[in-house]
Amino acid sequence: MLKSSTKNRTTVPAPPAGDVMRPELDIIDPEPPRRRRRSFMVIGGVMVLAGAIGFAGLLNASGERSDVLALARDVPAGQKITAEDLRVVALSADAGLKPVAVTQKDTVIGRRAAAALTEGSLLTSRQLTGKGGLKPGEALVAVEVKRGMAPVDALRPGAAVSLVSRPKEGEVVGKEQSELAEVQGRVVKVGAPSSSGDVVVQVAVADADSGVVASDASAGRVAIVLKSGG
Repeated sequence: MLKSSTKNRTTVPAPPAGDVMRPELDIIDPEPPRRRRRSFMVIGGVMVLAGAIGFAGLLNASGERSDVLALARDVPAGQKITAEDLRVVALSADAGLKPVAVTQKDTVIGRRAAAALTEGSLLTSRQLTGKGGLKPGEALVAVEVKRGMAPVDALRPGAAVSLVSRPKEGEVVGKEQSELAEVQGRVVKVGAPSSSGDVVVQVAVADADSGVVASDASAGRVAIVLKSGG
């Protein structure tokens, strides 16, 4: 009769009533999907390549530049343009802008500013007058004005003025001539006052008006009025 042997046996305590024994399982991190990683790498590479191509295109577009003239300092209206007034800037091609090319610099020097020029602005041909300060279709007239007949202290080259001609001495002005003759002009140069206080002002007027203005100015019958904004 065999006897039961209890050697090398371990008695496992019974779980509490109501508990169920569950095997312990090791938690294993899932291996990252290699295919998905490769897809992200391919997409990232394509995006980098597209960005590089776009950047190269921008560089190529920005490389289409031309040298033009800009103002290195402020230039008052009527003043001659000198080499020190100009500087060269590189400008991208733009159909809306028509600045003076650097190749025309020699033709610009010596011309006068038709209006006040501001430092840093681009120079255009419309901002310039001829070397004598005249635009096409203009004539230069010297008007000697007596003291009190012009705001001499306020006159500057480029200022817009009206030349008002007084009636001749002894001339009777009728109703149809109630307004004095008036011609529009632009100051080119203001001379120094004489000992009597008279001042010679060089004014650019239309060719058609130059004869009348010169005749009245020689008779000392022209007064100069500074216009608003002039």
